Amino acid sequence: MLGLLVQDSSRWTGISPDEVDAVIMVLSNAVLFTGVLHYKGMSYAELFHSSAVSRNRTLLLIVPVLLLVPGLEMVLGVLGGWLEAWQPVPDGQQRIFDDMMANGVHSIITACLVAPVLEEMLFRGLILRSFLQQYSRWVAILGSACLFGLAHMNIYQFLCATIVGVLCAWLYQKTRSLWPGIILHSASNGAAICVYRMTVSKGGNVAWQPTAGAYMATLLSAALGIYLLRRLWASDSDPGL
Repeated sequence: MLGLLVQDSSRWTGISPDEVDAVIMVLSNAVLFTGVLHYKGMSYAELFHSSAVSRNRTLLLIVPVLLLVPGLEMVLGVLGGWLEAWQPVPDGQQRIFDDMMANGVHSIITACLVAPVLEEMLFRGLILRSFLQQYSRWVAILGSACLFGLAHMNIYQFLCATIVGVLCAWLYQKTRSLWPGIILHSASNGAAICVYRMTVSKGGNVAWQPTAGAYMATLLSAALGIYLLRRLWASDSDPGL
């Protein structure tokens, strides 16, 4: 219904065809979240941050979380390369990926802002939160991450999204806040767009290959990120951490 409304009203609202899907996603998720939060008696503030640790304290995790991203993207790149070597991407699916990545500012806004916020609200804020109340920690984390992967509807994104979903779910379980996961999710999507653009700049025939120095830098970055996370969590007195 929302799709029909947005499509039919695009003539006088000025919404371009490239923006229609994003607008529909925002509106439909807003209806979903509003209904569920009303049913649960929750506020949006509680959905985003329900920890006893202050929001400002939690936002200190931004730096170590960002330090994890280069290593995460290296792992996703290697695993994605193995998967594509075993099962090459069909032409139709590749065109979908290209359209997702090549729409300039629209792609950046959708992948780095709209999708991370809405998907974290749904998969971590609602689904994982519910799973954690019913199942053990790792069953809840893995179950919600697999659902996140399945929601992407193809085997290539399923692999990457499930891994990202595990990390975002782990961050939520540790902090009871969506903000660390949103930052990780947004930065991961942004890095994927950057790698895609670098591949296209080389003619699109050969994927961008990091150097040995880049691998070493990502390893050090990830190690520093994990160290800082452990230090910050160790200094918190919140029993939920």
